Amino acid sequence: MSRHPRKTPQKRNVATYLAAGITGAAMAAVGMSTLLNNPAPGTPTLGIRLVSYQDCSYDPVGCDNTDLGSSAAAATVYTAQTSTDRPVIGEGGWLIGDGRNAAADCTGAACNGENGGLLGGSGGNGANGGKGGDAGAWWGNGGKGGDGLDAVYVNGAQTQAATAGGNGGHASASGNGGDGGKGGSDDNTLNSGTASANNATGAAGGSGGAGGYLSGAGGNGGAGGAASSLHGNARGGAGGAAAAITQAGGGNGGVGGDGGSATTSGDGKSAVGGAGGAGGEDPFGTSGKGGDGGSATATGTASASGGSGASGGDTNGGQAGAGGTGGKATAENGAATGGSGGSGGDSHVSNSPSFFGRGGNGGNGGDASSAAAGKATGGSGGAGGTGGILGRTGATGKDGTATAPK
Repeated sequence: MSRHPRKTPQKRNVATYLAAGITGAAMAAVGMSTLLNNPAPGTPTLGIRLVSYQDCSYDPVGCDNTDLGSSAAAATVYTAQTSTDRPVIGEGGWLIGDGRNAAADCTGAACNGENGGLLGGSGGNGANGGKGGDAGAWWGNGGKGGDGLDAVYVNGAQTQAATAGGNGGHASASGNGGDGGKGGSDDNTLNSGTASANNATGAAGGSGGAGGYLSGAGGNGGAGGAASSLHGNARGGAGGAAAAITQAGGGNGGVGGDGGSATTSGDGKSAVGGAGGAGGEDPFGTSGKGGDGGSATATGTASASGGSGASGGDTNGGQAGAGGTGGKATAENGAATGGSGGSGGDSHVSNSPSFFGRGGNGGNGGDASSAAAGKATGGSGGAGGTGGILGRTGATGKDGTATAPK
């Protein structure tokens, strides 16, 4: 069997050296701050910017502070603050301190939670679809992503679509990743001559933030937003993906967000539940469960389809996550189809099977019921995940039940 490079320990060592360098830089910054705050007589006072630290070596993919919900305005880097905006230590401290939460009435970049201090501190929570702040270099939890905004209707027209939940902030050396925000909901009561204007679409939940590279759990994905339409199609928002963790122990992979529910009363229309978000991976601990599919409800002759459950997180030598359950479907006189269950996570090392890891169980299929004869179909159970050479394979999920007159 060919040997595969082990990338995780190398990542940890690099991160450790970088964090040590940052600590030295922080001590120098303390000295500079002292001189600037206590200038010698006759020395002019200079305005400077002290920038909160974010180390992209821990999670280089998409590493920035500008992640907002999908419809939010583009943001500039939030962490640059004037020296009078943040104290050295304490709430909002640029050296040591928890980042401040975004205000409830925020817009744009101000909806991102503030990052924790340079050395340590938890990130602040986002708001209105803003990203949770990242933790400081040595300790602290990632901030929670802000919940997305609900759709707005004024004078018979939609003026704002539902917006996505913000991503959770990342931990650094030690701490838990922040949970993703919930997607905004869409409750559409229009009866427009333009068919598409009557549709409702829930927004996606935000992704969970990464757990600490030494210890800590990955953040959970946010739930998808609900969708309801009186005269059109309805589709629930997808659940956010949970975060993986990279350390050998001390935390679990996050749980995927559940899909949003969907409801319609429009004859001949459809309601489709949102898909669940994927569970987070854990190399040697317990990986996260996949999110459940959203339920679907339809009256009249409309059809209902439950959302699909998501796959559980993979593992190297631990317990892979279970798949999410398929969404339930309920119809009055139309077809009802339960969502399929998610597959269990696999145990593997790179592209080869592991030795002791256990595969996750598949999720159960969603149940279905309809008052119309023969128009109910239960969802299929998800496949069990592959175990290691000396581990076990996960159990297959059960198929959903179907209830309808014969």
